[in-house]
Order: sequence, then structure tokens, then C-alpha cells
Amino acid sequence: MGSSNRTSRREKIRDYIDANRKSPALGSLYALIFGPFGCIYTDPKVTVIGVLAAIAAGLIYWPLIAAVWLSCVLLAPFRVRAYNQRVRRNARYVVL
Repeated sequence: MGSSNRTSRREKIRDYIDANRKSPALGSLYALIFGPFGCIYTDPKVTVIGVLAAIAAGLIYWPLIAAVWLSCVLLAPFRVRAYNQRVRRNARYVVL
């Protein structure tokens, strides 16, 4: 009886992880299309930093916005992987 409870808990944890994980490819696609605003999929803090960096770069020399845009695209999959690791790490505490 105890073994079946563990199995069902493991299945619940696996289901929780599958339901809450994000796709690195989709994160990159959103960042490619929407730039710093597309980073909201990956991490809201990165979105705020990216938007502020784009504004600052645009005030200095507007083509620098492309550099901020590209950096958001390149960082998106790493931020999604960090989010997925955080979901996996915290799953055992969230699922009862």
C-alpha cells in the first residue's frame, strides 16, 4: 500500500513538471518576434531589464536596440532552462 502511494506521488510530481515546464525554443521564438517584451515568457525580471536596456540604448544610438534584441534572443533558452530546473527542484514540495 505504501509503494502505490509513492508511485502515485511520483506520477503526480511528473505530471506537475510536465504541466509547468516551458519550451526553450518557444522562449527564443517569442524573444525573436517581440524582443525584450518576449522575455516575459522566460522571466519577468529579464523583461524589465531588457526593456530598460533597450530604452537606454535607443537614447544613446538607436541601432543599439538591435544588440539588446539579439541578446534577449540568445539568453531566452538559458532562462527557460533555469526556470525548468527550478520547477523540477520545487515539485516535490508543491505536490502533496
